Amino acid sequence: MFLPAAGNRNGTFVDDVGDYGYYWSSTAYYDLDDFVWSVSFNDDHVNPGYANVRFYGQSVRLVCE
Repeated sequence: MFLPAAGNRNGTFVDDVGDYGYYWSSTAYYDLDDFVWSVSFNDDHVNPGYANVRFYGQSVRLVCE
């Protein structure tokens, strides 16, 4: 599996390309409708419990059949 460090998008601004990867999950962050769980990583660490606001553009989560 290859997960590129595609960074994220906030409006028209793109940040962290080549340095960080952010991938959405399908799980809401507790009762906050604007936040969802995601995974973030760079070359030093992986953060599987990362919550972010939905309007940030992140890569789509992997789907397994």
